[in-house]
Amino acid sequence: MDFTSTLDPGTPPPPGFTLSNSADWEYFTEGAANILFRYVGEHPYFKRFLLRLRKLLPGAPTTRQLFDHINRHFAPLLGDYIMRCDLIELDAELVPALNRVLEEDTGDCDWAGRPVVRGARRLLDDKEQWGMLVEDMSCGNYLYTAEDGEEREEPEDPGEEWRDMATVEFKPKWLTQSPNAPANWTLCRTCAVRLMNGKRPEGNVPEYCPLDLASNDKERIEQAIFAIVNSQNSVMIADPVGDEGDNEDEEMTGTKETPEKVSHELAKTLEASLITLLTQFFRNTTIIPLLAELQHKFGTRGVFTSATLALMSDTDPLPSEEEMVNAALQAGGQDPAENDIWTAMTLRDCSLFLKLWVRKQRGRGMEARIECKVGDLDLKTGDGGRAVYWRDVERRLRKGGWYVKRDVGRNCRTGQGMA
Repeated sequence: MDFTSTLDPGTPPPPGFTLSNSADWEYFTEGAANILFRYVGEHPYFKRFLLRLRKLLPGAPTTRQLFDHINRHFAPLLGDYIMRCDLIELDAELVPALNRVLEEDTGDCDWAGRPVVRGARRLLDDKEQWGMLVEDMSCGNYLYTAEDGEEREEPEDPGEEWRDMATVEFKPKWLTQSPNAPANWTLCRTCAVRLMNGKRPEGNVPEYCPLDLASNDKERIEQAIFAIVNSQNSVMIADPVGDEGDNEDEEMTGTKETPEKVSHELAKTLEASLITLLTQFFRNTTIIPLLAELQHKFGTRGVFTSATLALMSDTDPLPSEEEMVNAALQAGGQDPAENDIWTAMTLRDCSLFLKLWVRKQRGRGMEARIECKVGDLDLKTGDGGRAVYWRDVERRLRKGGWYVKRDVGRNCRTGQGMA
C-alpha cells in the first residue's frame, strides 16, 4: 500500500488515496449483503475501523448510495449514536484479490466463533469502486496493543488500564407495537411472529421481547437483558486465557499482578455482573426511547402505506388513502407526510453494538463504561418484494389471531409471563 503522507491515529488518508494491498486486510465476519475485513497493516489510523465491502447481489444499492443515505437521512436522526462510517476508494485490483482469498480459505469461524458457511456465500462485487470504513465495535483490541514480536511494557499498576473486554450485539426490533395489530392485542409484533413461525423458548430461558426493553420498568428491562445475554452469539468476552487458565497457569495463580492475570480476573467479574451492568445502562440511556420514538414517527400507518400501494394486487382489500391518513393522525398525531415505511423498517431491523470497557478500582472492585452505537442501517426500498413480504406477514398475523393468543403464558402489553 502506497501512502503519500504519514498517518497517525487521528489523520485520515490524503485526498485521492486508494486501498490497494489485500494483504493488509483479513476476513472478520459477514452478513447477507456485506463482508467485513479487519486491518492488519502497519498504519494506526485504519486499526480502529473495519472495511465493509458489499457482495454481488442483484438490485443492491452501491456503497456510495448507502453511504450518502446513512449520512443524509439517519445521521441527523441518531446523532452521536450512529456508528461512524467513512467512504474510501478502492484500487481496481483489491476486490478481485480479496475474492481469491475468500474462495481459498477464511478459516472455519469468524472472529466471534460463528461457523463460516462457504457453500452459501456470495463473493464481493468486483466492479465496486468504494468501500466503507466502519467503526470497530469488537472487543479484545487491548490484547494486541503491541506489534507481533515486540515486548509490551507493563504499566506500574496493570489494573488502571481501560480494557475493551466485551461486545454485545443484538437487534432491538419493534420497540412499539405494530399499528396494524388489533386493539385487543396481547403479543407484540416480534413475539407474535416468533410464535407464528413455531419458535418457542427452550427450558427456562426467555425469548427477547422489545416491549420489555422499552418499558422503563426495571424488572422488564432486566428480563429483556437476560434474554439477550443468553441468546446465541450476542455476547463476546475477551478473556486472554479462558476458563482453562483458572488453575493450570502458574502466572495466573501467582501473587504478581500481571496484565494477563488482571484481564482474566476482570473478564470473570464482568461475566458475573453483565446483566446488572446492562440493565442499569438501559434504564438510563436515551437510545431505546429514541429508536422507539423514530419507529413510531415514521411507521404510524404500518405496512399498508401509500408508499406501497402501487405494489398491491387489484384484489387486495385496501383502506383508502383518506382512511389511512385519518388512522395515522388518530394513532399518533403525526403529519402523514412524515410516514416513511422504508425508514421505519430500517430502524426496526438495525443493530445495537455495545462495547464494555472495564478497569480495576482499588478497594472497590471493577469500574465499567459502555459505548453504544447503531449500525446495519441498510437502504431499504420496494425492490426484491420487501413490501409484499411485510404486508403478507401482517395479514398472516391478523388472520391467524397471533396478536391475541392468550394461552401461551405471555402478555407483552403488561410484561407478565415469559416471552
